[in-house]
This record gives sequence, C-alpha cells and structure tokens, in this order.
Amino acid sequence: MRQSVELNLDGLVGATHHYAGLSFGNEASTRHRQQVANPRLAARQGLAKMKALADAGFAQGVLPPQERPHLGYLRLLGFSGTEAQILSQVAARHPQLLSAISSASAMWVANAATVSPSTDSADGKVHFTPANLHNKFHRAIEADTTAGVLRAIFRDKRFFQHHAALPQSAMFGDEGAANHNRLGDYDGPGVQMFVYGTSGFDNATGPERYPARQTLEASEAVARLHQLSPSRCLMVRQNPKVID
Repeated sequence: MRQSVELNLDGLVGATHHYAGLSFGNEASTRHRQQVANPRLAARQGLAKMKALADAGFAQGVLPPQERPHLGYLRLLGFSGTEAQILSQVAARHPQLLSAISSASAMWVANAATVSPSTDSADGKVHFTPANLHNKFHRAIEADTTAGVLRAIFRDKRFFQHHAALPQSAMFGDEGAANHNRLGDYDGPGVQMFVYGTSGFDNATGPERYPARQTLEASEAVARLHQLSPSRCLMVRQNPKVID
C-alpha cells in the first residue's frame, strides 16, 4: 500500500546573510537595506522554527546554505587570481556585485523548486524542477546547486524524477513553489494551481511598477515536465494592479 508523507523543508541561513535590498519589488527587502544583520542569530531562529514543527509531529528537513561568496561566478565574469585576490578586486571596484554574489537568499525555500507528488504524475514519481529565478541575478545563481542538493536528498530513481531548471530567459522566468500550490489530499490526484504574472509572448499584460517574475510559459513547461494531467491544472493569472 502506498504511504504518503508530506515533508516540510526549510533553508538554513548562511554565514554571509546581510540586508542588501537586492530584490526590487520586495518592499521589505528595500526597506531594511543596509541594516545590521546577525547571521548566527538568524540561523538559530530558523533551527528553532524547524524544531518546533518537528516537535509538533511534522516531517521536517533542512536544506544547507549554499557556498557564498560564489567564486565560480566571479571567475565566469572575468575575475582571476586567488580567492582573496578576487574578493579584494570585487570589493574595491564592484561592491554591489560582491553583495549579490554573497547573498544568503537560498534560505527562502519557497523559491527553490516546484515539486509534484507521485499521485499526480503520469509515471507515478515525485517530480522536481529547480526554479531558474531568472528575474534576480543573486537568486539565479542558486539553481545549479539547488538541483544538486535535491538530487542528493531524493536520490532513489525508482521514486523521484529530477529535471533541469528552465532556460535562463525572461520568457521562462520561474519562481518555484512561491507561485505554485496543490489542492487536495495525497490519497489520489489533486489539482495543481500555477500562478503567473505575465506571458512571455505578451508583456503588455504585465504590471507597470514591479516585475512579474513568473510567466505563463514557465508554468506550462513545468506542468508538462511533471507529466500532469491538463484537466487537473489551473493556470491562474495575477492581477497586474495587485502586483504593483
């Protein structure tokens, strides 16, 4: 008999957590820009929240912080030398880039991936698609590591199917579970709701003030990859005025 388990995953705050105001459109992020951060306390608070859920009987997991600063991306951007030399160059000439490349934003697991349970997919497997997070550079650099972490945790190919992140293109901007939900229990097929802000083929339909990070094309692609029945998928468009 199939046994269904709903697992809650949280991200552990990384040592380079800081308030940088990197996410235009996130008013809380902008409002707290350059305030003093306490990564150690933030990590402890996160762990306390996880323990509270575990103590309450929830299946609870933790995703590790990603390596930051992301030296690999700095090398891709033409910086060279030892790690210390590269960081000194970037700090002196491009402090905003150093902030982005050091962001601990992977702690926000709602943006990590879209996950579909086995009861919904045609092949009877749990499907994972890491979000490309195309709209923000400091988040887009997470996708490859997130994919690797998920493959390491959910590694039995009999039960889990992993997909690559969608192409890094505005046409397929994907924010993961932050724009996805599922209605129904796990004893049978549910209804998966994908929420998008704009269409890559029709940018005129989007908001005017803040970016719409999820596209219809990305949501449709994830639904196809996860082998979901079109009759049990809802593609719901956000009101552009509400986004603004």
